[in-house]
Amino acid sequence: MKSTNHCVGRQFLIAVLVAGFAAASGFAQIKRVLPFDILDQIQNKKASVTVVPSTGADSTKPFDGNPFTEFALHTADSLVVTLAFDTLVSVEKSKVFLWNGGVWSLEGADSLADLVQKKGSYALISDNRPYSFFVWDSVIFAKKQVRCLRLRARNTTGLGVYLGEWMLEGTVTYTRFVIYPSPLTIVPGASMLLTIKVEDDRGKVSPNFLTEPLDYGSANPSIAGVSPDGTLTGVAVGSTTITVRTDGGELSGAAPVSVVQDFRGVKVPPMTIKVAVLYEDPVLASSANRIHEEFHWRDPRILTASLVKHFREATDSVLNFQIVEVVEGTRLFTKYKGTYLTVDQFVTLLKEPGWPTLRAASDSGQLAFDYRECVKYYSFDTKRNNGQIDEVWVWAAPYLAMYESQLMGPNAFWWNSPPIKDGTALTKLLSVMGLNYERGVDQAFHSFGHRTESAIVQAYHNALGKPWNPKSTTPTPWDLFTRVEKDMPGLAHVGNIHFPPNGVKDYDYGNQTLVRSYAENWYRYPYLFNMSQQVNVSTWYYTPGEPLAEGLDHLGYLRWWYGHLPRYVGVTDGVLNNWWHYVVDFEAAEALAKSTSVSYPIPVNTGKPEGFRLEQNYPNPFNPSTTIELDLAVRSPMTVEVFNVLGQRIRTLAEGTFDAGTYRLSFDGNGLSSGLYYYRLTTPGWVQTRTMAMVK
Repeated sequence: MKSTNHCVGRQFLIAVLVAGFAAASGFAQIKRVLPFDILDQIQNKKASVTVVPSTGADSTKPFDGNPFTEFALHTADSLVVTLAFDTLVSVEKSKVFLWNGGVWSLEGADSLADLVQKKGSYALISDNRPYSFFVWDSVIFAKKQVRCLRLRARNTTGLGVYLGEWMLEGTVTYTRFVIYPSPLTIVPGASMLLTIKVEDDRGKVSPNFLTEPLDYGSANPSIAGVSPDGTLTGVAVGSTTITVRTDGGELSGAAPVSVVQDFRGVKVPPMTIKVAVLYEDPVLASSANRIHEEFHWRDPRILTASLVKHFREATDSVLNFQIVEVVEGTRLFTKYKGTYLTVDQFVTLLKEPGWPTLRAASDSGQLAFDYRECVKYYSFDTKRNNGQIDEVWVWAAPYLAMYESQLMGPNAFWWNSPPIKDGTALTKLLSVMGLNYERGVDQAFHSFGHRTESAIVQAYHNALGKPWNPKSTTPTPWDLFTRVEKDMPGLAHVGNIHFPPNGVKDYDYGNQTLVRSYAENWYRYPYLFNMSQQVNVSTWYYTPGEPLAEGLDHLGYLRWWYGHLPRYVGVTDGVLNNWWHYVVDFEAAEALAKSTSVSYPIPVNTGKPEGFRLEQNYPNPFNPSTTIELDLAVRSPMTVEVFNVLGQRIRTLAEGTFDAGTYRLSFDGNGLSSGLYYYRLTTPGWVQTRTMAMVK
């Protein structure tokens, strides 16, 4: 390997810039007394709670932020709640809200053993403090570092202890700014607004709560510049460092930035979704035809294959529906005036010109599809529970009263239809699609679109507590994705299922008006630049060059819409960068988002020069050392750096001008914690980053 000693000068210059910047702030910190998010700690298995006596009730209710959802103990006069954290926590205030009068005590210790035996690190913080019902009571004390805390509450007038809320507060020390997206990557001529967050001394990153102006800087504005409002602009291919600090110098932060020719997000591995398909298309005894043949409608079996194909193509092979069970239904689950329709009755009604009976029954609510009975009859609930299937598609004739999509299970929510939470053996969510074989594949594709909207709306509601509002002045990524010209002139992105970016009415897929759209930025999500282009029906038309036809514009738009939906690795604002995961398995997506530490995907550069190569490190995972191999096609300047998941550079492995050839670089992780790290090769006109994992 070539020596890098001759490159010390450039490294020293950057170090001086960053160190000088930190020195100017005096390494100042900001301290705030804030409540602990105990529920989050419990849900992420960083804390546990035990209650004595145990009642089987939800022991997390005292930590849900709502004092009027109580943990109730009806038959005793005393309650003991013990919190155990997996690390030391700093506590200096405790608050309780009970629904009965009495006294409460608070104890703490570094270990459960000390707490139980009342020795060593044990401390009695508050003893038999009186409290009143439905009134907050608090105690402030000298800061204590503890792992275990125990609350004792006693009703002094009779039986019954009702704990509405228990809160802990402590000093949080904020140590630096963190700049997102991370790693910072941009293309020449593009701009994006940076997001600034704050990191505390526990390593937790939170939204920036400061209201004072921030000062930004660039170590090399000829590579990338940053404006006073925090807008980063790529100027020329290369690398530099961006800095940010408060105007008063309380906090500062820095991050490397790469300017590359272009890049794309890193796709998640292909997802296989196991589907059970029910065809409510029985053979009629009177004619030996199936229902679809009797009325000259489409064959649902062909439509199924077409749907699978379109989803695979539209999502770049990320979404792969696999038909694992086919049921040729011989009965109907639709009730007419409270009684299940027979096949013969239904066909008789279908043969009425204009379907007057069916239309009237539908309008008056006398038709209803029995989802519970259908799912139980074919054991779809138990098959979902044990992993045999992931979802159900039901192909039915018109007026069999199905919703386009229905979500079932204990935690079900709006899925373009009211949820069904009970009445089956389901322990997981189950999506049941209601598809109509009177219509074409574009209409079936459309039904999945509303299901998709429901899933992403719920994901952002859960993560950020925000409703769907494309007109919002503080939009979520989903709000941005669904913006249309009609509502936000000049700011359209991809649109929604009914309105393309240039749409002025429902289903306006054939609109030929050109409008400005930021749609193509979604291929780089979550890096959303100021780059736009003109779009209209010719942008998404399914068969370019063919005459405009209703159906092809619809299908083409939906393929285009699905194709822009993020399907990338990483997490942004608590939501996976792969939105498809929420569509096909919402509960698993929520769990993955909480356990994923990588905030942003590592971009894949699309401008790699021929003969330049950065290999995956080996071994991987590693402990504590690994080897990184790369090829240079020609003599070239080169930098190889290692970053942590926050985008902080922790090591420079090589820097300088190197001859053409193969290089093997060693990385020693001694002193570093287990987790994900990134290594990046930077050359003129090309930057590539890979991920590696250290496991101790």
